[in-house]
Amino acid sequence: MRKLHNYQLRAIEFCKGKPSVILSVGMGLGKTASILHYINQATRMTSCLIVAPKRVAENNWKQECLDWNLNDLHDRFVVIKGTKAQRAKLIQSSRWLIIGRDNLADVEDMQFDLVVLDELTSFKNHESNRSKACYSINAYQKIGLTGTMMTNGAIDLFGQFCAVGFGGKTSNKERNNTFYRWRGTHFKDQLAGSGLQFQKWKAISPLEVILDKVKDNIFTLDSRDYLEIPEVTYHEHYVKLTDEEYSEYMNLKTKLYCELDGELVAFDENQKFAKLQTICDGFVYDDDNTIRSEYSTKIDEVVDFVDRCVNENEQVLLFYAFREEKAWIEEKLKRLHIKFCDVKDHNFMHKWNSGDIDVLLAHPASAGHGLNLQHGGRILVWSTITYDFELFAQANARLARQGQKRAVQIHCFMAKDTLEKDKLKALREKESELNNFLELTKQ
Repeated sequence: MRKLHNYQLRAIEFCKGKPSVILSVGMGLGKTASILHYINQATRMTSCLIVAPKRVAENNWKQECLDWNLNDLHDRFVVIKGTKAQRAKLIQSSRWLIIGRDNLADVEDMQFDLVVLDELTSFKNHESNRSKACYSINAYQKIGLTGTMMTNGAIDLFGQFCAVGFGGKTSNKERNNTFYRWRGTHFKDQLAGSGLQFQKWKAISPLEVILDKVKDNIFTLDSRDYLEIPEVTYHEHYVKLTDEEYSEYMNLKTKLYCELDGELVAFDENQKFAKLQTICDGFVYDDDNTIRSEYSTKIDEVVDFVDRCVNENEQVLLFYAFREEKAWIEEKLKRLHIKFCDVKDHNFMHKWNSGDIDVLLAHPASAGHGLNLQHGGRILVWSTITYDFELFAQANARLARQGQKRAVQIHCFMAKDTLEKDKLKALREKESELNNFLELTKQ
C-alpha cells in the first residue's frame, strides 16, 4: 500500500487550524494526495469544493482518490460538468463538489466547510470573473495549491492572497482600493510617462516585506530538494529567417502594418507583439483570416527536428502557440507519415504512454497543468515559447517529473535576432524571482 512521504504529512499538519493556507509545493511532490488525505482525516467536514482547471477537475482528482485507495472519498465527490442545466442538477445532488474554475459562477455565494483552489495562480487577477466568483464563496477554510506561485513577479501575489481569504471578505470596491494602495506602496511602473498603453510593474520593496503578513500561512517545498528526477537539459535552436521574412519583421518593429504576399495587413499597437511573433512563424492573422507567407522557415526546422527524433524511435511532446502554427505543423507531419494527435483526443494519454503516437501536440494553456506524461517520451519541443513562466515551467514538468526513467531534453526553437531570444531571457529572470520566493518561504 502506498504511503505518504514525511513532507506530505508535514503539509497536512500545516493545514490544520488555519482559515487561509497556501501550499506552494513543487511540481511532482504530491499536493493533490496531501489534500485528499487531509480531507479524509477531517471527520467533522460535511462539505467541500475543489476548484481546478477543467481537464484536471474532470480527470485527475477522483482518479487520485482511487490511486490512494480513498474509495469513500471517491464516491462522495461529484464532478460538475455538462450543460448549465446538467451542472445545476449535479450541484443540487451533493455538498462534495469538484468543479472547473471557469464554472465557478455556478456556485457563487454558496457555503462550504473547505474550498480547495488547485492552480492558485489562476486567480492572480483579482478583477477577473472567476476571482470575483471565488470571493463570493463562503468557507471556514480556503486552501490554495500551486507549484509556481510567483511566476510573473510579485505583482501577481495580491489576487492569490485574496482568493484564499487573506484580509477577510470585502466588497469589490474595497478590494480594489486595497490593491491600489498595496501596489503604490510596493511597486513602481517602469513604463510611466512613456506614452505606452500598458504598464510594467517592478517591486521596490524587498520580497520579505511584501510577504511579511502572510508568510506564516504559506507552506513551501521545492521539488529539487525532494525528488530524484533524471537530468534535464535545455537546448536553444536559433533559426535564420529568409531575407524576405526578416525584412517584414524589421518593418513591423517600426510600423503598425506589414505587407505579406502583396496584401496589406493593418493593426493597432496592442496587437504588435503578437504579430511580430507570428511573422517569426511565417504567417499573420488579419481579422478572421490567416495569411501565410510562401516561407515557413522556423516551422520547417521544427518539423525536420521532430522527424529526426521519430526516426530514432523517440516520442516528442510539442508545444505551439497559435492555431495556424498547429495547422501548418500537422500538414507537414501528415506528409511525413508521422503519427500524432492532440490533447483534445479523449485517448491521448493512453496513446502517448503506450507509444501509439510519435508526436503529441499541445498548447501550454490547455495541457500545462496536471498531466502525467513521464511514462511516454522524454523529448519536449517548443515551436513557439511562451512569455508566461508559469506555463513554461508547468509544461516542462509534464515530462521532467518523478517516474521519468530517462534524461529529459527540452528544445526551444527561436527565430534569430528577434524578440524570441528576449522572451527566453525574461523567462530566466522570472525563474530567478521564483527561486527567491521559495527560499524565503521554504519550510
